[in-house]
Amino acid sequence: MKKIKQCPICKSKKQNTFLKSRDYSVSKKDFTIVKCIDCKFLFTNPRPEERDMGDYYISDNYISHTNNKKGLFNYLYQIVRKHAIVTKTKLLINTSATRNHLDIGCGTGEFINSCVKRNINCIGIEPSRIAREKAINNYKLNVKADTDLNQFKNNSFDSVSMWHVLEHIYDINNTISCLKNIIREEGTLIVAVPNHKSLDAKIYKKYWAAWDLPIHLNHFSPLTINRLLKNHGFKLEKKIGMKFDAFYVALLSNEYKSGNKQFIKAFTIGILSNLSAILGFSQYSSTIYIFSNKK
Repeated sequence: MKKIKQCPICKSKKQNTFLKSRDYSVSKKDFTIVKCIDCKFLFTNPRPEERDMGDYYISDNYISHTNNKKGLFNYLYQIVRKHAIVTKTKLLINTSATRNHLDIGCGTGEFINSCVKRNINCIGIEPSRIAREKAINNYKLNVKADTDLNQFKNNSFDSVSMWHVLEHIYDINNTISCLKNIIREEGTLIVAVPNHKSLDAKIYKKYWAAWDLPIHLNHFSPLTINRLLKNHGFKLEKKIGMKFDAFYVALLSNEYKSGNKQFIKAFTIGILSNLSAILGFSQYSSTIYIFSNKK
């Protein structure tokens, strides 16, 4: 286990324990989330060494890596994902005049395949061999196993997307510095991450599935992710709530807490969480942030 002495965003050494939870999916081990006293950023601390993290990803919950369609939960997930792919593709096209796009953590490739069909040159990065091979074999996509962004030349891309990826990144500052270089001036960075300021996070507390310990290392709110990206010269242009995530997270959270997904309860909490965000009492379970690269 590795202890983080400084806040990844503001470098403060002052931190308090925010929450103790566990890995409900794989190891059943307990982990701690700390809060930076100065900038309020939450991060998992201590955390497994990066070389050991692969062991914590071996779970049936990662449908995006397997395309599992068995069971009601997986069936519903696939329906929602098809809708999400259309929505994400339109979002990219409407917010960025992009010809060259990079999708980091592309999974089994459905999103970049949708973009390719709209004449966008796409490259994917996917460290999971199973997911990567599905993307290549099913759609003939250009998907790389190498996660080092230094493999790309400066100004290589008009746009980059990270759908629920930044929360997994060990060295977030190095990653964003690389993104700064490979995205052209005024290009677009799209980042989607869980939002611990949501009502469902408050309801489920330590059982909230989007803590996803220990593989989620960084736990963002709109305040902290904007500060992080602003430190590197990105400007927040827009944020969009991901309404379906509240239902997905509620189903998993119920299972972690009670051993059963409790579909009716999850649907109710998902509705309440989204309604609370719409009315301004809290925020969405996950949020898409659209940043422009200001050089």
